[in-house]
Amino acid sequence: MPIEDKKKLLRETARKCINNAKLYKRRYKKLKFIDNIIDSFLSGSCACSMSLTILGITFPMLLIPSAVLSGVAFIVAQVQRQYNFKHKYHMDSITYTQLKELSREINVILRKNHLSDNDLIDIIEDINNKISLIEDTAIII
Repeated sequence: MPIEDKKKLLRETARKCINNAKLYKRRYKKLKFIDNIIDSFLSGSCACSMSLTILGITFPMLLIPSAVLSGVAFIVAQVQRQYNFKHKYHMDSITYTQLKELSREINVILRKNHLSDNDLIDIIEDINNKISLIEDTAIII
């Protein structure tokens, strides 16, 4: 394989890394938004439940909405724990960062002059190993 084809392969790999990084970043933002909404709902429902419980001392009918709100908050918290959004968006953030760094590294390598055929083969093997390590730890999109 000629040197220009190897450089073209590296450019293509860098482009794929950038595209995959965009996908992971988009999913990271989405999962983080969902998790923040759930956290806000849980905080608000716990505050309302506490207020209704305190007011329930004077007005016993307010203990029923307090209990319902506590039950809903418990169910939502269990759903959040089951889906583990924090871990998923944290892993997506790591994968996004690793792919962006790899694409930068490839672009730096492509700007070097006087790379021999053996140098390019070693670089391609190294990049393939890095991509496989990133894909092993990433959550599949």
